[in-house]
Amino acid sequence: MTKKGRSWRNRRRKSKQKEEGVQLASLMSRDDNIELMRWLRKNGFRETHLVLTDFPDTGRGVMTTRNLKEGDCIVSLPENLLITTTTVVNSHLGQYIKNWKPHLTPKQVLSLYLIAEKFRGKDSFWYPYLQTLPASYTTPSYFSTAEVDALPPAVREATLQHRKVLQNSYKSLRTSLHTLEPLFPDWETVFTFKSYRWAWATVYTRSVYKRGPGWEFLDPSDRDVYALAPFLDMLNHSPSVQTDTDFNVNSKCYEVKTETACRKYSQVFINYDPYDNARLLMEYGFVLPHNPHSVVKFTADDLVACLSVDDRNGLSNENLLQKKMELLSQESLTQNLSCSTEGLSWRLQTALQILCMDHDSICNWRIVLGQTPHDPALRSTVQLVAQRLISRRLEQHYSLTQVAEKVLDPGSSLISIFILMLLKEDLNILEQSLQNIKSHTDGDLEQ
Repeated sequence: MTKKGRSWRNRRRKSKQKEEGVQLASLMSRDDNIELMRWLRKNGFRETHLVLTDFPDTGRGVMTTRNLKEGDCIVSLPENLLITTTTVVNSHLGQYIKNWKPHLTPKQVLSLYLIAEKFRGKDSFWYPYLQTLPASYTTPSYFSTAEVDALPPAVREATLQHRKVLQNSYKSLRTSLHTLEPLFPDWETVFTFKSYRWAWATVYTRSVYKRGPGWEFLDPSDRDVYALAPFLDMLNHSPSVQTDTDFNVNSKCYEVKTETACRKYSQVFINYDPYDNARLLMEYGFVLPHNPHSVVKFTADDLVACLSVDDRNGLSNENLLQKKMELLSQESLTQNLSCSTEGLSWRLQTALQILCMDHDSICNWRIVLGQTPHDPALRSTVQLVAQRLISRRLEQHYSLTQVAEKVLDPGSSLISIFILMLLKEDLNILEQSLQNIKSHTDGDLEQ
């Protein structure tokens, strides 16, 4: 083999640098990206090795141009580039916000400010940032009627509640919108529900946590902890990374530090929180394929409905069942009952065990649960009820998914794609959970 010398290595390095330079130039060619970065640097944003780009699987995100190691600070955003309630109070809207009746919540304050600044266009200090924001979102307030109807019952209920909160929020502040007439003569056409929905979704999906002063003229029902952070909000979520995000009181910057190494020219992610796909869809408007935190949730009533007539008569007369339900409530075992691809959660298993205990066992339920192995009769009953629970939900979910596939058009709506992904993921979780339960039941029978 011919040994390649220094000249060859230099030519190779220069060729690679040229290719990378062309690649990076193409990534930053979008006008809104260019203007955003110029504006950030002009206003104190520290030089970064991150660039904005479009990725085939996640859309617009952030790429690193060098290797990142654990503990590296990847974003340091000066306080003057954060939009907070203090920003609004110190703006042209400040005197109106202070005298608003009824008192506004922090989310309402930030939403009004976004609408006002967007209307001002290029006269707004925030114009380069506002230009990079989506024109619409894929959060619950943007779901069509067909998309809402296609959701799993619990997610549908959360969606309707989300929309109700938004509508009530707009309704409450609308009573005093006319006070903005000195600033906005056409205030009725500026502060519409459509514009408020956009601003509300922007705050809801893109804000970071930063404790505010808690102004006395704000409604205390919503904590003053929201801040919009240009550039930082371009970082996409991944459950497989760890990050540390906080406002540094010494440097007066909002900082993001990575706890996960990242290779050069890879997308940089942050971890929003260990959310399942239902919550990601509700709060951020997306779902993740193969989300390790995804679960299917049940209520205590779902569990009771799966007790057979024999279970109710033999193991659970009405007085005993009431006692069991009170016990579940006392032990906080009526919520967060779920199953995943790995099987039933500890909370769900424990709740089922308590519901299936006879009178003598329920009087000493802590001792019974602590026994290893559990009483064979109790274990068998729990497995049968668990099979009914999962099978029943699986049957309901099959029907729901079949209808959704007929009425939703994934070719024209990203929301429809996300809902179908959510439904199919739930099917997979339920099928695997049922398989796990049956395999354990078969194993017990063989013994």
